[in-house]
Amino acid sequence: MLKALSLLLLVCSFTLTAQQIVVLSSEGPPHTINDDQNSGIDLDVVKAVLTRLGYDVNFHFVPLGRAESLVKSGAYVAMAPIFATSDEERFYVSHPIVKYAPTVFSLKKNKLTPQYLSDLKGHSIITFQGAPGYFGKEFELLSKQNNYFESPSMKVIPELIKKGRYDYAVLDKYIFYYFYRFVDKQRDLSLFKEHALIPSVTASAGFSDKSLRDEFNRELATFLLDDGYRKVVEKYLGKLE
Repeated sequence: MLKALSLLLLVCSFTLTAQQIVVLSSEGPPHTINDDQNSGIDLDVVKAVLTRLGYDVNFHFVPLGRAESLVKSGAYVAMAPIFATSDEERFYVSHPIVKYAPTVFSLKKNKLTPQYLSDLKGHSIITFQGAPGYFGKEFELLSKQNNYFESPSMKVIPELIKKGRYDYAVLDKYIFYYFYRFVDKQRDLSLFKEHALIPSVTASAGFSDKSLRDEFNRELATFLLDDGYRKVVEKYLGKLE
């Protein structure tokens, strides 16, 4: 009887660890990366939490709008990131997994001290394509300037600021440091000054199953207490102040 019970527990344990979840996402380094070894900050957090719950996690990359539709339809169980803050019918949003922090950067030696986005007026600005659609009317006005530029490649933006080609760069903080430290995670960051002029936005994971979302939230809290988030961030960006 005891042997039979032990065998049953072993089978149940194997079934749990073998259970697979496909998480939908869309590529946008360093938050999400379509790579077998490095999945990006957001997806590493999701994978770590679900792995702790006994799941075998794989990722499939599609546009985020399509990912949300597929999860809501029940075709897939989960997606990340999602920027919604409340549940919908057949779609359940987790606690935040990461904070997106749009940041204005300048060179510290230039001693620029903007207090509002409007203070960037008259200065040269480099940002990513489509930025005015994210940052409100004040930023839209700045985009009308002759010395405002949108780069088709985000990876060049930190270097352009370092070389003094522009007064300001506007980019997510993690993206900026990821590309600046792409080769060298120890690269000095003290030459830059951050100006927090744009509200940050939290990103979550979305699930088609409420009980799974609830499990995820409970384990996510433990993961954060275990310093898991910091370790994930440092994997891609190195140590930040």
